[in-house]
Amino acid sequence: MNSNWRNAWILMRIPFSVYLMPVFWLSTSVLPVAGWSWSSVASVFVVLHLFLYPASNGYNSLIDQDTEPVGGIRKPPPVTVHLKVLVLIFDVLAVGLSFWIGLYFGFCVSVYWLVSKAYSSPSIRLKKMPVVSWLVVCLFQGGWSVYMIWCGILGNDSILDTPHMWFWPLIATLFLAGSYPMTQIYQHESDTKRGDNTLSVMLGVKGTFLFSFVFIFLGAGLLMFAFIKSEEPMAILILLCATGPSFYYFFSWAKKVWTDVRFADFEHTMRFNSVSSLGLSIGFILWTCIKFFSISLDLHP
Repeated sequence: MNSNWRNAWILMRIPFSVYLMPVFWLSTSVLPVAGWSWSSVASVFVVLHLFLYPASNGYNSLIDQDTEPVGGIRKPPPVTVHLKVLVLIFDVLAVGLSFWIGLYFGFCVSVYWLVSKAYSSPSIRLKKMPVVSWLVVCLFQGGWSVYMIWCGILGNDSILDTPHMWFWPLIATLFLAGSYPMTQIYQHESDTKRGDNTLSVMLGVKGTFLFSFVFIFLGAGLLMFAFIKSEEPMAILILLCATGPSFYYFFSWAKKVWTDVRFADFEHTMRFNSVSSLGLSIGFILWTCIKFFSISLDLHP
């Protein structure tokens, strides 16, 4: 493969989509078992994680032209016109396939696509506005994404007619509100040079840890409350086991940072993202499989 194309593929940061997987599997795990299929789940997953999110990452790289570590890449390669071509192809595939899956899903994906462009676009550049960018990211990567995923899997938004289902978009939004500033904690110098006054820059390193802990704790607390209200104790046990490693790592890392802020670096941030996202994803996937298995046993004793 030509080196320019190889670099363009790297800058699409497809593996980085794994950090958004917990929202996808949360959305799937809380759906009633009846009324959807694994094929619809797979279709929505492909559109979001293989096309929409990488297109957003690629566009961000195209505009920022990072030379320092960013979102899963320790040393970003140079940006060429090849990246622009890939971003355009992925944009068309994401929006086009979403409307092929369903009108509701297509609308949601289009809105997300527009917001993601506004986040990085030089003419709007939401990244320059710390509170606004934080609100936009936690809402659209959190609650809006849950709604978007439901619309894609079910083909409609009727599930929101059930009042207690509103818990889950709020939970996802709280988790993103806490985790998003942590993804910026090692980029303070590069963001400041570029003129992007992010929330993490505004809070400082230690302030970001405290701020993120509050919202992650609120999200985890509401998640447990929602499962208690749903009378699903097994889900609580699974999620406690799944989130245990990420909380342990968070506090261990915070202890190091309080001694020396240089520990708030690229390696520790990526490791935290990996531990927390994979743990949550595994927990939600396991819970979904258990629900399916239980229904299968009830139908075929």
